[in-house]
Amino acid sequence: MADSYSFIIYGHPATKKNSATMAKNRSILLPSKTYREYEKLFKQQMAALPKPVPHFNEGVQVTARYYLKNKAHYPDLVGLMQATADLISDEYKVYNRKKRLVREWLLSDDRIIKNWDGTEIVAIDKENPRVEITITPLYRCFSEETDPYLIRILKDKQQGRLF
Repeated sequence: MADSYSFIIYGHPATKKNSATMAKNRSILLPSKTYREYEKLFKQQMAALPKPVPHFNEGVQVTARYYLKNKAHYPDLVGLMQATADLISDEYKVYNRKKRLVREWLLSDDRIIKNWDGTEIVAIDKENPRVEITITPLYRCFSEETDPYLIRILKDKQQGRLF
């Protein structure tokens, strides 16, 4: 597995903050318009990251340092962390009742994030709002792990079923 991987995504960080929206003549919950715009910008920048980009499928620590554009609609840190976790995780869609991988990003699943040490809203930066992200693998054996999902991955890796 690779060492720590760091990158910067520019743009004003946003939380999902679901809001009721009319679609196809019914009210459904969708992420806010602000978040959808941020998601598009975030994924465009992730797609343009210099290759090779690592893909993590075991426990990781994520550190995210947020620089906001202003204090208007000041987000809560937990909401920013949830949005970041979703954005850096693989993207799946359900087709014919089966979950299919649409796009591989940095994390196989956001549940592999074991800690967020050092994550904070750092400052207001009107000229350069951004999030600076560092992903660090946590090397563990399955006897030290508590998450059944990660235990299975670690056992498979130990038995040579995963690269």
